[in-house]
Amino acid sequence: MSKPRSHAETCLGILLGIALALTLAYVLLWGVGAILITSDPLRPAEALVLLSGGGKDRLEEVVRIYRQIGADVVLLTKAEGSRAENWNADELVSKGIPGEAIHITRGRASSTYEEARYTRETLEQLGMKSVLVITDPYHTFRTRLIFWSVYRGSGIEVRVRAVQGHWYRSTTWMLSRRGWETTLSELMKLVGFIVGVRGD
Repeated sequence: MSKPRSHAETCLGILLGIALALTLAYVLLWGVGAILITSDPLRPAEALVLLSGGGKDRLEEVVRIYRQIGADVVLLTKAEGSRAENWNADELVSKGIPGEAIHITRGRASSTYEEARYTRETLEQLGMKSVLVITDPYHTFRTRLIFWSVYRGSGIEVRVRAVQGHWYRSTTWMLSRRGWETTLSELMKLVGFIVGVRGD
């Protein structure tokens, strides 16, 4: 006949179970963040694309990358209802990027999908064969899927680079409300793209 478990043993078992559950939950959430963040190695590209939105982080990353590897073209996208691309162009020039290297897409985009379409159109006109797209870490996986889809058959090599030193990290996003809101929003947009929604 087995000996009954003591109160201390029962409590210890419960604590170990809670610890295991929390560990598994953390690993799962870390995995979600790790899937969303997909950044290509930094190597030369003919064009750098600065997607609209994201505040100054994306712009500062474009400047850092331009200083490291250079580029023939720095292409800015225009967001619907915003004039930030002109401010971004002025900021880039003030940070040492030649004005003649800076181009702005023709149309105003209301989604990442439209940004991909407009950038492809511009880069084909300019004869570019390789492009590095800079965006926020949580946005990289969806950006890659969208750009690969839109650029298929163009002959332009597409790579995607996450902003370095960004607040969004796979290891810590789950510790803040902002992290949860950002991740859930991005997952919904990713599912939307997979099922055929092209509006964001």
